[in-house]
Amino acid sequence: MKSIFFGYPERPTSQAETMRAVAERLEEQGYAETNTWEDLHVGGTVVIDQVLSAIDQADMCVFDITYTNPNVLFEAGHAISRGKQVWLTLDGSVRDAYAGWKDFALLGPIGYVKYRNSDELVAKILQDDPLATLQPVYDSLIEPGLPDVPEARQSILYCATFEPFEASNRLDSFIDDRRRKGLSVLVSDPKESSLNPINWYAPILLRSGGVIISFSGGQRNKAEIHNKRHALVAGLASGFEVPVLLLAEDDYLAPFDYEYMLRRYDSGDDCVNAARKWLDALKFDDTSWVTLRRGSRSALQDLRFGEHVAENESDNLGDYFVETAAYGDVVSSRNAIFVGHRGTGKTANAMQAFTEVASNKTNLPVLIKPPGFEFSAIMHVVHKLHAIQHEYFFDALWRFVVQTEIASTVLRAIEARPRTIPRSEAERDFVEYADNAPFEIRLDISIRLDQALSALLARLGDALPEMDHNRDHINEAFHSSALAELRQNLGPVLKDRKRVAVFVDNLDKGWEKGADFSVMARFILGLLVAQGRLVQDFSRHDSWRDKIKLTVAVFLRSDIYNYLVKEAREPDKLPISTIVWRDKDTLMAVIEERFLASNQKHHDPDELWSKFFCAEVVGVPTKEFLSTVVLPRPRDIVYFCNAAVGRAIDRRHEKVLEEDFLAAMETYSRYAYEALLVENGVTIPEMEDALFGFLGLNHILSVKDAKTAIASSGIVDSRVRPILDKLISMSFLGIEIRSEVFHFPEAGSDQTRSTKLASLLQPFTDDQRLKIHPAYYNFLAVEARELL
Repeated sequence: MKSIFFGYPERPTSQAETMRAVAERLEEQGYAETNTWEDLHVGGTVVIDQVLSAIDQADMCVFDITYTNPNVLFEAGHAISRGKQVWLTLDGSVRDAYAGWKDFALLGPIGYVKYRNSDELVAKILQDDPLATLQPVYDSLIEPGLPDVPEARQSILYCATFEPFEASNRLDSFIDDRRRKGLSVLVSDPKESSLNPINWYAPILLRSGGVIISFSGGQRNKAEIHNKRHALVAGLASGFEVPVLLLAEDDYLAPFDYEYMLRRYDSGDDCVNAARKWLDALKFDDTSWVTLRRGSRSALQDLRFGEHVAENESDNLGDYFVETAAYGDVVSSRNAIFVGHRGTGKTANAMQAFTEVASNKTNLPVLIKPPGFEFSAIMHVVHKLHAIQHEYFFDALWRFVVQTEIASTVLRAIEARPRTIPRSEAERDFVEYADNAPFEIRLDISIRLDQALSALLARLGDALPEMDHNRDHINEAFHSSALAELRQNLGPVLKDRKRVAVFVDNLDKGWEKGADFSVMARFILGLLVAQGRLVQDFSRHDSWRDKIKLTVAVFLRSDIYNYLVKEAREPDKLPISTIVWRDKDTLMAVIEERFLASNQKHHDPDELWSKFFCAEVVGVPTKEFLSTVVLPRPRDIVYFCNAAVGRAIDRRHEKVLEEDFLAAMETYSRYAYEALLVENGVTIPEMEDALFGFLGLNHILSVKDAKTAIASSGIVDSRVRPILDKLISMSFLGIEIRSEVFHFPEAGSDQTRSTKLASLLQPFTDDQRLKIHPAYYNFLAVEARELL
């Protein structure tokens, strides 16, 4: 007789009673042998060992997800990766049960069986006979997406927290530092993409030598939902027998299933030390994973579009990177700010430009990513200084960071060369200078900056001293006099370089809830001031310094730039280049190039549209459909197409059909909504409330109706118009600029132009019309007569 394992929460007791009754009656009626987790409670033993063993031995597992309990999710993840038949159940009589399940989202493609009592659930099982008919989730969702050739376990997966609190930021920086030193890391970051599906995690876990999962304490924003998602991933890793480090704040209420696996910490240092110790002991080998089973494969299983987050595809980005006008500005000898929304490719442009500049050995590229956890120390210093000195402090800080990082890059390049290659006299002199410099050039930027800030804090003390003394302290901490000597020593080793190109990315790390955005804006403006002064200084040639061709490119998120403009004295003089994807063909080229790179058998991008994608969706050509329903950003188009292909593979389709694209809209719509919140929920705390004001509205509405929708969410009158303007600048709402023509403008002059065109079409502002972007229709249940 086959066996069934039942997993369910201990509380509420009524739910547990129902599941116990179902198990008992199925066994009484001879349908199957049954085991519940409560049957395995043996005193003195580790419960989870018994539970996982029971799952391994069972033919089928029933998990009740009415309350999306972390214990149950962990067990479900283990069962899925073990290739078990998995039946999910949900008590339809529990208010908000469906809403909680929908929010969790990661197991959405699996579906569930609704019941109200044990009689209904027993009848449903006997009627459907899942033991005989149910296909394992592994077979339907995971195995079809695995490549034919097994991959060695040589990387790690890092699942980060949503909020970058102190310990989390330090852990992020530690992982990033290891990646820079050669460790292959894939990151699941809720701030970047909170809805990576289960068939995204599985292949990554199967090629990972280890997994680090970070859990937030219960007081953190969105901790509950993301901790639950992490519990499922931990279960998947357990089933795949991948080494796992589970890290958690000391106030995290650990589920008993994996409590003994958890490493709690009470400080950022403790967290990082635990990760360092575990990672240093991790043994990578060439052991390859193999699939549990292998059925027939469709042509779609070789169709891959890569990762939608640039940091996770650094090794392959050059194979399918699509160049735009903005990219031309990046690689050219230009000092500029490159502005774009999340997902438009700022980091991809920075990474690819770095690689291209580096390909010319006469260049020296320098990539600077300020570590997130330093921002708290920077703000601590700011609060000890007179406001009039903030600009001087930020200028000194950035000149220190940029110049010492150039020096560090030069030194690494010299010392990385084989000893058989002789060093020039200038190089020998520079190494000797570095050995005796007052700052540690060989150390990571985060350590150098931490040392400088700590020294400055020690000098400032607790009281606000005289401003002249403060200036002296700033100069001493950032070694202003020593930087002149550094500049002198850089000349001989860099004067023959065609270009020293500095790229500054990740400035949004400190742009979090609770931050002083006015100060943060001036911090970034300080970079722009320092940028101009450094470029000018490096261009000089005199008795003590050689001329160096220096360029500095800064990559900035659109919402941060908009705030920056408010603080800038002369915003119109900021040298910006906007990263946008207005041309539909260029956006489609993003997936076409990835398609061609995914398989050597593909040579013509038209094959994608003729062989793998259906010709039309809702009566329009597929290209037009995609360019209309997806926000014009590479990250979005890749996410959407991956979701559609995954759904088609799950249904065993030979090509991606209309129903697959329409199903992908549901997953993508939630992704787009959460990305919008992440990007704007920081500076606009009422953003989520405002968005829910549009629930169920028509896709086209007047300005007056839009303001009413925002106000109906409890937004005070003075905030309604600013939030409406924000929703327009973020492409949530488009403006009617000609009859029935709606434009989704970028912030700045594009939005100003669109507003003026709208005024020409309809002089009365409240009567002007707006359109909700189709990306949000599904999640907000927007009424639309037609999809496009």
